[in-house]
Amino acid sequence: MVRADLRVRLADGTEVGYTEAGDPDGRPMLHLHGTPGSRLEVGLPAARRAAEELGVRLIGLDRPGVGLSPFRRFSLRDYPQLVRGFAAALGLERFAVTGVSSGGKYACACAWALPDLVTRAVLASSTCSFDLPGAKATWSTEDRLVYTLAGRAPWLLRLMYAKVVHDVRRDPEAIFALMKDLGPADQDILARADFRQAFGLNAAEAFRQGSRGPAYDYTLEARSWGVPLGQIRVPVEIWHGDDDRLVSPQQSKILAAAIPGATTHFVPGQGHLLLGGDHAKDALQSALGGGHR
Repeated sequence: MVRADLRVRLADGTEVGYTEAGDPDGRPMLHLHGTPGSRLEVGLPAARRAAEELGVRLIGLDRPGVGLSPFRRFSLRDYPQLVRGFAAALGLERFAVTGVSSGGKYACACAWALPDLVTRAVLASSTCSFDLPGAKATWSTEDRLVYTLAGRAPWLLRLMYAKVVHDVRRDPEAIFALMKDLGPADQDILARADFRQAFGLNAAEAFRQGSRGPAYDYTLEARSWGVPLGQIRVPVEIWHGDDDRLVSPQQSKILAAAIPGATTHFVPGQGHLLLGGDHAKDALQSALGGGHR
């Protein structure tokens, strides 16, 4: 069951759009989406099924400027306070967090800043802060272009995204043109009709308000995270396919070296869409403290 277009107003007046999948009475788990992405990531078939089978309440939040959440500027270190306010508004006392791809930095920030609320953090196919040792060496030519624009000319990045917005609004499956040179495992997932439909809707929702929100997300990605990873005390589970051709698995190795006690799961033959396939349940189960099968 997916409850897709929910909204809540926080105590400070901030509006947040969110989606829930799984068991409404289950253990809560907050999902922090990638870029471009939205709250609808929790409705991707594998994630939804995993939430239902595990009996968890999987909650996806739209970041400011994405989907149903109005745009406002924020920093990565600010974001956990938005999550704290969101948890209070929903009456959540303790919860796990999951972050996919560029959403990994938000999960790390929450694990560091909210140890009284966050029980465990799962990072899947995550990026790492560019200033960590060896990080820049993992970038592709396209990464270097996007990071440079985001850091030095964000207005130009918004302009580039304007065409994506136009194309995706006309046909949500146009988002797949941005996903090039994927490995066999990712191509198999993309070939599934139910995944393509759900992923297309998720991407279209990312651009509901235009290009500003996703472009701002990339601007934050292009800056130092500013999160003291060495101070994280919440258990962290890191998942990455060893055939990820969008975000190098080396970025997760760099993260693991920076986060005390992080547990790693490098999955042979899997790509960037790790949570879109057969390992979604494994990853979500690790957020509950259970081992993977």
